[in-house]
Amino acid sequence: MMAVEKSQTSRFLQQLGQAIPTPSAIVVFSAHFDVKHDVIITAGQQPETIHDFYHFPDELYQIRYPAPGAPKLAQRIATLFADANINAKLDSQQGWDHGVWIPLRLMYPQANIPIVQISINTRIGAAQNYRYGQLLAQLKNDNILIIGSGGISHNLAEVFKRTKTVNGVDMMNQFRHWVEDKLVNNDIESLLNYQQLAPHAKFNHPTPEHFLPLMSVLGASGNTRANKIHHDVEYELLALDAYSFS
Repeated sequence: MMAVEKSQTSRFLQQLGQAIPTPSAIVVFSAHFDVKHDVIITAGQQPETIHDFYHFPDELYQIRYPAPGAPKLAQRIATLFADANINAKLDSQQGWDHGVWIPLRLMYPQANIPIVQISINTRIGAAQNYRYGQLLAQLKNDNILIIGSGGISHNLAEVFKRTKTVNGVDMMNQFRHWVEDKLVNNDIESLLNYQQLAPHAKFNHPTPEHFLPLMSVLGASGNTRANKIHHDVEYELLALDAYSFS
């Protein structure tokens, strides 16, 4: 809903796009591009806007984000994966899912920066998604912005439950603070094992797709220490904290 409603996070994203140097291209790992097998990389010249959600106001389905693709960059990324013996396929038909266009429309409303989207894979664990990001670390030197689009917590079922878990907010905050501590102290090993080590990991992420983009960006950071640049919680349980690695 931040695409059409003002919020702390929508204002943060608008300001962020103005505050950081304008990138020459953007690479996005999104929670909503979860692929079972090979890595898929968008390679179209002008990908479509995907409205991959249901039962929201009609105005959301009218939004288009006509940002161009970056086929040459996509091919370069595919080569980086191939050199690491990871099978990556270029997809000229895949469009921008809402994990891409909602934040980028706020950051860069002109839709004039080329984008490449790379799939995540919830079936292979945090360490391998981290490895995906590591392969892209060199792109930072070319003024390419790498984004992980997900959520520090994402238990939508709990948000919509009639009778909430009594200590749910505390469980969310314990998890959120644990993640912050590990990120700012560069404790990568703990983060890669968050499902076993973090407090209430399963409550905050019943499924892992919204956490794994953070792992990919962590890999791409080249072990750079994280800086917390935004904090927000919506519906009491959805933590929307943001971190930069530079």
